[in-house]
Amino acid sequence: MPPVIIHLVAAQSETGKTTILEKLLPVLKKRGLRVAALKGHLHHYDLDLPGKDSWRFSQAGADIAGMTTPDSFILTGSEAGKSGTEAAANLLREFDLLLIEGNKKSKSPKIEVLRSDVNSEPLLYENTIALVSDRLDLQLSIPVIDIKDSGALADFIIEKYFKKRWNNEDINLDLTHFDSRGRPHMVDVSAKEQTLREAYACGEILMSAETLARINAGSISKGDVLGVAQVAAIMAVKETGRLIPMAHPLGISGVEVDFEPVESPLPKIKIGVRVKLTGQTGVEMEALTGVSIAALTIYDMCKAVDKSMVIQNIRLVEKKGGRSGHYRREQV
Repeated sequence: MPPVIIHLVAAQSETGKTTILEKLLPVLKKRGLRVAALKGHLHHYDLDLPGKDSWRFSQAGADIAGMTTPDSFILTGSEAGKSGTEAAANLLREFDLLLIEGNKKSKSPKIEVLRSDVNSEPLLYENTIALVSDRLDLQLSIPVIDIKDSGALADFIIEKYFKKRWNNEDINLDLTHFDSRGRPHMVDVSAKEQTLREAYACGEILMSAETLARINAGSISKGDVLGVAQVAAIMAVKETGRLIPMAHPLGISGVEVDFEPVESPLPKIKIGVRVKLTGQTGVEMEALTGVSIAALTIYDMCKAVDKSMVIQNIRLVEKKGGRSGHYRREQV
């Protein structure tokens, strides 16, 4: 099977494409992929200049020409009727992935690089499958991946092209809570870089109009319902690693909790929890746990007057950072 070909492109130079590839390559190799990297769409390179030894070898009819040192080699070559990329892919057919820096006109999949200090908006060339950027606020139909998160970019490539192509025993996907023997384990995130992660989750608790009025008036006998629920949500966020078996204990950097009483058409309290962290794994579970415990706390505080309350619609609304980049639920 020929290698997957992906081009890393940008609107102009100085966007850091080479640096991104430098950091991405060891992560992909640690995942078990055989990866080749090429500089693409050059008009010429020194090895093929007329008069160079390798040029003379090619002119004499060698299918492949090149040079070697005691510990490395570099080759040049071509195939009639094929572009340089096609010829290289054929030569490297035993590899899994061919990463090419450059060539915006290629028909192969592309990952565009956007740095805000170089270019303000993405150009989204044909067959662009993801954007690597420091602008995680962009709302696009393709994933937006943190420019500093090589692990997230590697995971995106593996998820898109190799997860179904090979079994877990053939490649270390790092995308499952089960090992190769089917036993549960905590995913190893040690290879991932420290990046900004953020998640916002929300939910609601339905109740009678009388219960909502008493909460707003502060007349529930157990005290300040929303004040206690706010503290409970923050505590729950910090304890998620102890509550969810495969969740990682995290050093949370920030938690915001908001409540919105709604009187009609159905009396309820909307709950929102936003969690932030600079780390190696996301905080979706922390935000969802915070909403859940806040709702349960409201129920506990008010159950003496209203046992018919209903907790519902707890869901992730938005996440930033990590493997899949920026996600936002279409219908909140």
